[in-house]
Amino acid sequence: MRMKLAILSLLFSSFLGQAAEPSPNVVGGTDASISDAPWQAFIRIGNAFCGGVVISSRWILTAAHCLDTADDDDPFSLASANSVSVYTGTAEINGANFSSFQSSVESIYANSSYDKDTLQNDIALVKLSSDVHPNASTVVLPNDTVQAAVDATGNLNNNDMQLTGWGYTDTGRSQSTTTLQKATLSALTDASCASAWGTTLTDVSDYQSKYFCAQASGVGACNGDSGGPLIWYDPSRASDADGGATLIGLVSFGVASQCASPTVPDVFTQVATYISWISNCQSGSCASRSSTVVQASDGGGGGTMGLLSLMIFIVARTLRTRR
Repeated sequence: MRMKLAILSLLFSSFLGQAAEPSPNVVGGTDASISDAPWQAFIRIGNAFCGGVVISSRWILTAAHCLDTADDDDPFSLASANSVSVYTGTAEINGANFSSFQSSVESIYANSSYDKDTLQNDIALVKLSSDVHPNASTVVLPNDTVQAAVDATGNLNNNDMQLTGWGYTDTGRSQSTTTLQKATLSALTDASCASAWGTTLTDVSDYQSKYFCAQASGVGACNGDSGGPLIWYDPSRASDADGGATLIGLVSFGVASQCASPTVPDVFTQVATYISWISNCQSGSCASRSSTVVQASDGGGGGTMGLLSLMIFIVARTLRTRR
């Protein structure tokens, strides 16, 4: 049975004027620069935050559960566009110039088939009213052929998938970071993932196309990483400038007991299944729940005060555990 974790808050003691102390990283990762993941976005929803992925100059992909402002047991409630802030082009979410990386939000689209209970179809789009930061770049989206190639690597322990995010950096969810973290994972077969998760996955119709699993010893996503990218480095494009980087998954959920479970893998939304939905949204015919700002104000709800609030109280989205 899936478990849900109540909102967690972490008070940064003596945050102002002091450098963050070294800590374990993503869980089990290392500090990343923006060149390691130029497609990474930071999305703030009120006092909570998630990751996101730059897929064009004005479109960000993320998890639908990130944009749900309702309590666990209440019906899905999509965040208003003017309550969401998006930052791109930086690996650091601390600093006086952080607001310069912000793009204003025009509208939000959550997949209309998103199921809050099973976290299937856990995918959403954020449309910006201004371009992403010049430091940012888009990531290649997968197709069915690419997905089949990734699936063929399941259980081979290739460590050829990159996870990035600003979530908690320890299994107990007590340590945080203002520097983007990166870690490597390996793909699992659908059968292995289903064996670990049981009916949590197998009770979902066509779960093999909706969920993707990856794992590595001592490594994993944690609260705050939701909506962020799982990247596969396609060997057939190794000579490309991005090394073959292809978006395979969006961080969705993991076990409630701890992050980076040694026995149960992290679960990601399998992006290849939703390419048509993404394309339709970008062309203006999106089957979704939507939230739109008619007149977006400058700053879009961000700024120094918002950052300070975020860094003092890091609020993890409710989980299943949702990451």
